[in-house]
Amino acid sequence: MVSFKAMSAKGFWNQLWKLGHALYLMRYMLPFMYYCRPSRSTPKIMDFFKALKNAGAKNLPVGTAGFCWGGKYVVELCWDQTKTDDGKRLVDCGFIAHPSYVKYPGDLEMVVLPLSCAAAEIDMQMSPENAKQTKDVLTAKTAKTKNSGVEHEFVMYDGANHGFAVRADEDEPHEAEQGKKAEDQAVSWFSKWFENPPPLAQS
Repeated sequence: MVSFKAMSAKGFWNQLWKLGHALYLMRYMLPFMYYCRPSRSTPKIMDFFKALKNAGAKNLPVGTAGFCWGGKYVVELCWDQTKTDDGKRLVDCGFIAHPSYVKYPGDLEMVVLPLSCAAAEIDMQMSPENAKQTKDVLTAKTAKTKNSGVEHEFVMYDGANHGFAVRADEDEPHEAEQGKKAEDQAVSWFSKWFENPPPLAQS
């Protein structure tokens, strides 16, 4: 958290410190990006949900939450393109917070299952333009499919930084509060769709 915060700091001396923080982050990020690249991760994630739906969750609603890197995969699960061997969908709804690696607006335009997004106002991975595209796409989709039982939502958390929903700085009362609100958003979203799962996916 200290290094991420340092990367957005302003001022001459902070610019010098950024190099050290960048090297520190690269020590962890480069192996992560290699071992968790989509070609390795996507099959594992899809296979996990297939196994889940073929076992204990066969007749239960399933929701999925993705933060940062995981947001991309939740969006893809909400495309409802990958099915179990007997043709059942893998999830019923999804929640993402400060997602990374999402392609705008294409990835969102393919969403057909209920998707909720908690966005951070200060986020290198989701620019203000990307946030607007996300909101516009999900709002338009909801207007089109609400009457048939599929809705989406987008909430922007003012003053929040990337990662706030899972690692909010507790020394920053406003951001910590925003993180708790995002948690409530996720719980409410899952409660809603677990009680009344969406019908067959709409386009």
